[in-house]
Amino acid sequence: MIAGCTPRLVEKLFREAGRAAGLPEGCVEVVNIREHCAYLHVDDPQLATQTAAALIEMGVARLSSTSLPRAHRGRVVQGALVIGSSVSGLTAALALANNGVSVTLVEQAARLGHAPFDPADQARAMLDERIETASHHPRIRTLLNAHVTEVAGRPGDYEVRVDDDDQSTTLGVGAIVVASDERPASLGTRRWFDRRYVITQAEFEAELEAGPTPRADEAPLQPQLHDIVMILCAEEPDGGRCSRLCCLAGIRQAMRARQIYPNANVTILFRDLYLGGSGDLHIDELEQARKLGVMFFRYRKDHPPTIGDKAVEVFDPLTGESLQVPFDRVVLSMPLEPPDHTRTLAALLHVPQDKYGFMIEPRVRLRPGRYADDGVYVLGGAHQPVDDVEALFQAYVTSSRVMRFLSQDAIRVETSIAEVNAAVCTGCGNCAPVCPTSAITLQKRDSVLSLAAVEALRCVGCGDCVVACPTKAIELPGWDDAAILAQISAALRAGDFDRSSHAPRIVVLACEWSAYAAADMVGARYRHNGDRRAGYSPGVRIIRMPCSARFDPNHILWAFLNGADGVFLGACPPGECHYGDGNLDARQRVEALKNQLANHGIDSNRLHLECLPGDDGEKFARAVTSFVETLRW
Repeated sequence: MIAGCTPRLVEKLFREAGRAAGLPEGCVEVVNIREHCAYLHVDDPQLATQTAAALIEMGVARLSSTSLPRAHRGRVVQGALVIGSSVSGLTAALALANNGVSVTLVEQAARLGHAPFDPADQARAMLDERIETASHHPRIRTLLNAHVTEVAGRPGDYEVRVDDDDQSTTLGVGAIVVASDERPASLGTRRWFDRRYVITQAEFEAELEAGPTPRADEAPLQPQLHDIVMILCAEEPDGGRCSRLCCLAGIRQAMRARQIYPNANVTILFRDLYLGGSGDLHIDELEQARKLGVMFFRYRKDHPPTIGDKAVEVFDPLTGESLQVPFDRVVLSMPLEPPDHTRTLAALLHVPQDKYGFMIEPRVRLRPGRYADDGVYVLGGAHQPVDDVEALFQAYVTSSRVMRFLSQDAIRVETSIAEVNAAVCTGCGNCAPVCPTSAITLQKRDSVLSLAAVEALRCVGCGDCVVACPTKAIELPGWDDAAILAQISAALRAGDFDRSSHAPRIVVLACEWSAYAAADMVGARYRHNGDRRAGYSPGVRIIRMPCSARFDPNHILWAFLNGADGVFLGACPPGECHYGDGNLDARQRVEALKNQLANHGIDSNRLHLECLPGDDGEKFARAVTSFVETLRW
């Protein structure tokens, strides 16, 4: 055990030294007697010595009670699967193949390439060039009319089943890249329109491709249009989400319409114009559309255009009156949405989706500069609608990340990984839903009960599953119940705390990413700024936790049973949890426990949860001090 400064600064160094000396992982413990003791009690050496002894006793109790984590290794297969042949997918596949990686390209359609939603000639030419190159690349295998039906294995060593017409192919790959393109939503039956006159942007694109000019001895493909009204953001879901590509596509379609139908009046009704990129990247196209005679009219969000029989009614916010814009063609800009198979694919790959159905690539930060990388990557339209410039950027960045992942000889994990005691597990399934990385699955066994299984290379050691397990069949070595309970017991028996003021005895369970980091800042501020108001009561004992998800009601009750006057819990602010929703799970458990305490006649104010940013020591000191003041007698 090392008693010194904050473990956030030196723990990695000492653990590496212990590993080099042959000590198993987890045999080194760092106790912070600088920021949490010496800096706070610089004017009272006796109190500082007493507090340091208490912190050291807590560290010894933890180190002598904890179980050691086991090292886990997994091989990395030198191959990649790219799902989808969009511009970003083809670019990523070519970048990987050019660097010596064998790539399998799976496309659900009968041919490679998706027509870009943005019909710019440059984008189409770029897509055609990449299709041609990928089709003849020796390291790229193409499967058309195919879709992924099963994914098994672990990060770096996936076994993927792909159904191709009546055939089934099993692939072994180390990384999976999802690059399916977004697609416009259909008009559907949400509202009634006369479909002879009202069409979507995608349907209007087909009309423009066909054109009004007849082929030899044939009737015109389309009638001449005289009044074209384009409504942007026409069917935007929830009234707030922008698909990012529709405005520029509408402007380009309007210019082409003016060229094909020179006598037509083209009017664009818009709420906001998003041209993509930065600066004046596409402002020249907007100016060109105006010079061609395209009319632009802004409508308010609370007064959307109304489509009538012969005209579109739109409210003019300047005059306060409604205008009638005649039409013989209305073009609606529909929101872009992910492909139909996205939900199934996300479930197979254990990738979350946002409320619109797009995939979210989870990047769980384990330490500064290090992420939990499971070899599954999402880019392009599978993640969100992107233009061709951003699609290329994402493709090159993602291919670099894939190359770095595949360059490992093996994946080695030596941090705390949840372990299941098969003899105690009842297969209730409470653990699987709370896992932020979908590392837990339920496996059938010979008995009636299923068995929870943890994929070690996916687990990030947050401890949420340990708390969720009702039978305590899951342990987290290094952060196990025995070690935490031993720390709490030591904290409440060590010393007499404050000799004169009889300060309440407070146990603080602090998430290492937020509250514990903030507590470190308190000591530094107190020492270097000389601000005596920045400190907190000497009756406070801080116990570091991997995440607020590890806050166990049983640990809190143990603290009360051993004489704690109060328990203070420090978690990450909402939306900033290191492991997804760990702080939300902690809040639900704390609220339930407070209600139970109140029902048994125990003052629930003795338990408090506070959300604290890791860089605000002053807020930590204020919150703890305020909590202590409510408990003083």
